[in-house]
Amino acid sequence: MAPTSPGTLNSGGTFIRSADDAPPAARYVVAHCSDPHITCAGQSGLGDYLNKRLLGCLRWQLKRRHDQHDGLLTTLYEDLQRTRPDHIVVTGDLTHLSLPAEFAAARDWLQTMGTPEQVTVVPGNHDQYVRTEWRQSFAWWLPYMEGDMPLPQAVATDPGPGDIFPALRIRRDIALIGTSSARPSALHLATGAIGDRQLAKLETILQQLSGQPLFRILLIHHPPVNGVVSRRRSLTDAPSLQALIARYGVELILFGHAHKTARYFLPGPAGPIPVIGMPSVSSLERSDDQRARYCLYAIVRSADRWVVRMEERLLGADGMRFVAGPRREFIVPR
Repeated sequence: MAPTSPGTLNSGGTFIRSADDAPPAARYVVAHCSDPHITCAGQSGLGDYLNKRLLGCLRWQLKRRHDQHDGLLTTLYEDLQRTRPDHIVVTGDLTHLSLPAEFAAARDWLQTMGTPEQVTVVPGNHDQYVRTEWRQSFAWWLPYMEGDMPLPQAVATDPGPGDIFPALRIRRDIALIGTSSARPSALHLATGAIGDRQLAKLETILQQLSGQPLFRILLIHHPPVNGVVSRRRSLTDAPSLQALIARYGVELILFGHAHKTARYFLPGPAGPIPVIGMPSVSSLERSDDQRARYCLYAIVRSADRWVVRMEERLLGADGMRFVAGPRREFIVPR
């Protein structure tokens, strides 16, 4: 299914436009960042690299270590202390090679960002670079991933993606719906999939939320629209997800993975739905769409619509701080 064009969106009941004025005090502010790629390649033994990680490590040494830097996560933290969002979402690839040391380091970083009540995480393909033992990997992040309903004790010690996700978290008027598209893939591939079990549970959640006065935000790592990334990096069951969105709708979809700023639209039952991706928040790239940034969404509810004022916070030319970037406004019918 092709994404709805911005022109169609502007002519319908939902639209996006430039907004030069600063957003007023918001009912709820959500910050979205993605793909920090925390790297601990020097802290693991040879046995950890007798798999796909070896190629990933070589790529890191030859290229990516020049394009990304963990130090920007401190810069991000400092800016979040200034902007003070109510909630932070991270859409995957917290680690680079899914090494146990990287999972632990990512947990430490999450703790600086906020409590599990304040921060929501969904995993990315680099977090499932290879199959990893639960206690050395996602167990570190479980409080940041699970929904408001705790996992049953029978599966809490070694849950799979279909046990945790979709994860529903409700914060005031905001329903955060986390999904996992992360799964190990073959060499040279970075594909993702939600899977039939998650899709069935997601349909149930969307049915339950239908008609409730909530602003629904779907979180996913891989882009759920066509044409953002190549086939070898795509979401393989995107058409199934698109069909659910077209039937039940959400108000906003946030993703990562593409390492570039991306704004698309999917058709929904009440009109086109914004689908927005952020580049890596640790990126040193200087190009406009790949430069490190995160986004703030100030969400205000009125009687018949949601007003969402969006501000991008991008790495400044000096590489020392995040500065105000483009601002836009969404008007979303309720």
